[in-house]
Amino acid sequence: MPSTKALSLIASLAAMGLAGCAHYAPLPLNPSARFASSVNGLHGGASASTPLTEAEVVQLVLQNNPSLQLAAIQHRETEAQGRGGALLPNPSFSGSLGYLLSGAGNATAWTAGLAQGVNGWITLKARRDEAKASLREVDASLAWQAWQDVGKARMLVADVVLEKELLRVQVDLADALGRQSEALARAKARGDIDATVSGPVALAAAEARANVADTERALADKRRELASLMGLAFDADVTLAPLLPLQAPDPGAVDAAIDGMAAHRPDLVALRMGYDAEDARFRQAILSQFPPLTIGYNASQDNSRVTNGGPALVFDLPVFDRGRARVDAEAATRQRLHDEYGYRIADATDEARALLAACQRSRAQWARLDQIAAGDADPLATASSALHRGDVDQATYTDIAVARLSRQVTLIRLQIVMREQRAAMDTLLGTGMPEIHLLAGTP
Repeated sequence: MPSTKALSLIASLAAMGLAGCAHYAPLPLNPSARFASSVNGLHGGASASTPLTEAEVVQLVLQNNPSLQLAAIQHRETEAQGRGGALLPNPSFSGSLGYLLSGAGNATAWTAGLAQGVNGWITLKARRDEAKASLREVDASLAWQAWQDVGKARMLVADVVLEKELLRVQVDLADALGRQSEALARAKARGDIDATVSGPVALAAAEARANVADTERALADKRRELASLMGLAFDADVTLAPLLPLQAPDPGAVDAAIDGMAAHRPDLVALRMGYDAEDARFRQAILSQFPPLTIGYNASQDNSRVTNGGPALVFDLPVFDRGRARVDAEAATRQRLHDEYGYRIADATDEARALLAACQRSRAQWARLDQIAAGDADPLATASSALHRGDVDQATYTDIAVARLSRQVTLIRLQIVMREQRAAMDTLLGTGMPEIHLLAGTP
């Protein structure tokens, strides 16, 4: 019976649709989530050495950083969205039954139709190119985020190690100035000196104590930031190994890195992939100007068992909407991304050259200060011997100690600046990043 066949066909199509459906499962939130309390609780932490080297810190950051772990899920989201956008539209089925209620007929009427949109085939390649470029854009953005975290970890390791040394020297300097200030205060109380002599030293001692407090706060903040970057609790014990010697940047290598920056910097690659995705959307908009067309086949039977069948065609008449608005919008967006890419290349090149010049200036300052420090064999030891012999008084010895400690503070601060500049330049140039291959056919 035709109506039975039609019902069977509808039931079969419904069963096929349900068979491909995903199933829901609850995913409860975890209100008791906590960061790891020690390095051993991290992925890869059990095999790390103690104290941690800079390279080991970088690896732990890449394996455990919460933001990077969440970013990996974004890849799966974009991949799933791309798969959906790059598929052909489903064919459509329509059907109806007309039960005989009165009249001369002797059968149930029915109609059935199967149709497929044509425009999905026309834009298929452009949509697949967009999906590929969008996924590569997300991947490059995630790589850039990871690379920035690597640079940040390098900076924080240097800051924590050097600021710990800086704090030790600042404490010694504050103690020396404090003892000198107390001695001058006693002399002032006896009437041996006036406030013009003791006042500046007391002010210097107060500033030295304030500097110690500032460095303690900064060091605690840097430790907290480094622990957070590694997925550790703020009070986790992270012991760091001494830093390796800092090598001077090679101008020739920097120039080569600048020339290849567009292929190594993940953010620049992401911009290029974003441009490619927009270029594909622009092509889609142009192809979509073709009026939406659907072709299919329709069949029917009336109540007197007269059966008809034949092809069907449905398309829009482009009287009002000819697709120009979307084409113009996508063209403007593509032009904006094109210009933005050029600007970012120029800005990154200029910033890299400025950082190279800053690194060279800092190296020159370091060389001058280090040469001055090397010129004095050990002024503090010499002054200590003179103090024991009675050749100098305590005040003179304290002045020499303060000068030496102040020079050490300057050298440590300059070393912090130099290492931050070098880490920033390596991050900016993508130094150490492999070349990121673009999509085939990308200009």
